[in-house]
Amino acid sequence: MRLLLDTNALIWFLAAEFMEPEALVAITEAQKAGSLYLSPITAWEAALALNKANPAKRPNLNGQDAATWFRQACATTGAKIARIGSRIALEAARVPLVSGNGDPGDCFVIATARVSKLAVVTRDRIMLRLSAHDPNYLKTMDC
Repeated sequence: MRLLLDTNALIWFLAAEFMEPEALVAITEAQKAGSLYLSPITAWEAALALNKANPAKRPNLNGQDAATWFRQACATTGAKIARIGSRIALEAARVPLVSGNGDPGDCFVIATARVSKLAVVTRDRIMLRLSAHDPNYLKTMDC
């Protein structure tokens, strides 16, 4: 299975926080098969999250800046970087119309998954609900 880790899934995976066993198995299999992907939007989301006013809401990036953390995440997981071209950008603009979700990061993750035919590993309720309602539009794996 070709998988795209959403930002929180990557953070939890690297920090060895609890994830559903089925998701961990799927991630490990995708790593071995060379079919694990990360979006460059994850680096952007992590960088933005580090600037949150409330330190308790900042992600655990092991004290690293977002660029260093993302480079190490790519190396540690062996994930490929999903390329964002005009097809994905245009699809991201359509996502709010379909999902009601206007979060720019989520729009790009959903669009990347759709265009690149990847399943998103996530706990995001909107993505999971969208996938359950229309699995032909988006495939997800709850983590």
